[in-house]
Amino acid sequence: MPSNPFAHLLNAVSLLGLCALAGCSQAFYKRSADREVFGIIGKKSTVVPGADDTLLNITPPPPVKLDSLLKNGDGSDFLGERAFIEKNARVLALADALDFALHRNRAYLARKELVYLSALGLTLTRQQFAPVADGGGGVFYTEQQVQGGVNRLVRNSTLSTDGAVGLDYLMRTGARLAMDLSTDFTRFFTGDNRRLSDSRAAATLSQPLLRGAGVLAASEPLRQDERNVLYAIREFTQYRKEFAVDITRQYLRVLQAREAARNRDTAYRAAILSLERERALAAANLRSQSSLKQIEQGLLSYERTRLTAIRAYEDQLDDLKISLGLPVTERIVLDSGELEKLEIMDAEGDLELAMDTALVTRLDLFNQRDRLQDAARKVKIAHQQTLPTVNALVSYQANTPPNTDGLQLDASNRRFTTGLDVDLNLNTKPERNVLRASQIAEQRAERELELAEEQLRSAIRGDWRNLEVAGKQFKLAREGLALAQKRLEIEEALMAEGQGTARDIVESQDRLITARDLVISTRIDHVLARLQLWSDMGILFLEKDGRWRDVLNKEEPKRQTKE
Repeated sequence: MPSNPFAHLLNAVSLLGLCALAGCSQAFYKRSADREVFGIIGKKSTVVPGADDTLLNITPPPPVKLDSLLKNGDGSDFLGERAFIEKNARVLALADALDFALHRNRAYLARKELVYLSALGLTLTRQQFAPVADGGGGVFYTEQQVQGGVNRLVRNSTLSTDGAVGLDYLMRTGARLAMDLSTDFTRFFTGDNRRLSDSRAAATLSQPLLRGAGVLAASEPLRQDERNVLYAIREFTQYRKEFAVDITRQYLRVLQAREAARNRDTAYRAAILSLERERALAAANLRSQSSLKQIEQGLLSYERTRLTAIRAYEDQLDDLKISLGLPVTERIVLDSGELEKLEIMDAEGDLELAMDTALVTRLDLFNQRDRLQDAARKVKIAHQQTLPTVNALVSYQANTPPNTDGLQLDASNRRFTTGLDVDLNLNTKPERNVLRASQIAEQRAERELELAEEQLRSAIRGDWRNLEVAGKQFKLAREGLALAQKRLEIEEALMAEGQGTARDIVESQDRLITARDLVISTRIDHVLARLQLWSDMGILFLEKDGRWRDVLNKEEPKRQTKE
């Protein structure tokens, strides 16, 4: 051992440096947390219908790249001077939009992170019910100089070290095992150059016998956190279905706005042709100035509605870009062919079957039923807390013999203790209040479950009616379009023969625009009503990119299990 006291101080400083170097990087802790959290989420996701590995990655998305998408060709002339917004724009299909939304939408990514944080909290709770090691210590160099006589100074130098390691284990029965090994060492560098050591090893085991005893009460924090992670996965999976429907709705509504702008441009151009024809007839005294002015007023109205429709389309397109996580300056154009792909399908089965299916497949109802079980369990635990506290204690400690140099434990120099720690808990009013509050919480959970079931039945009934009405409205819209086209042809023929009026022409053109818009909107309404019904029934299962598949034909729901 070095004789220079400063060498000991140097060793201590070196030890601190090694401790600092031993600190792990952020990347290490990230990998460690991800491995444990994703393991938890992956295992629990296997019992949730519709859940997949989409939750096993919360890495921020890279910068957006649209190079793989086709560029838009011609076909944006109806936008007039605003046609540049679609020049060389990338064509975005519905599947591409859903894929972008599931990987870039900010609210969606935040919901994924909430599931991760729920599982991250569970890792700490699990550790609390596992052996937890701890350790520490210190090194201290002390130099003291005192007056020892006339013109005589006495210097005392000591080096002290202490260290301890321990293990704490909270078992699921409520038992707690604590083990500790500690030592204090002191060396005097002056005088008789002595060394003194004081070490001890101790173990203590405590087990509640009444209050807080048993797996039910002791393991409740772990049990509840385990269930909360499962609840979070179910809620996210249900949210994912609703999110896909919302993005689909927004995508189709933007397409609808684009087609509305196109229809109004068509009407505007048709009005220009009508005006030119009417001016020529008016110049030949075959039309009155009143009829001509009425056509001119109609043209101004068409131009105003055209400009308004183009602006509405641009506004909705920018909102969609934000929902997809794309820069609003990015040029995209939606695939108008998606409108032709929309199928008009009637609902299968009957309303009673739809409601019964929803009651056994909706993931949020699974959570409501399980939360009722949580509330009932907490009532039992609260009742147990009214019991007296009786803890069985056993402890053992071995010490170092006197005047010992170094870590030398002597089994004969020991102390053994056993006994009971009792608290009669004579004041039970706090526990009584907690128990009563738990009973009320259980009653409230029962009402919330009943309300959720009734609200779900109401939603399914509304969805069913919406789907039926949307189908009828689409059929009526197609018939109305055919009539509007025929009427415009008749009015134009009458006008050519000098028998029609400008008012009839303007009105028939307005009706044709409305009819075209209705065909598109009712087709979209019917598809969205069907998707909403599937989502509310809990049978809308999604692919990884957000596209839906028919669960009734291709997938059997996984069986739910209890935690």
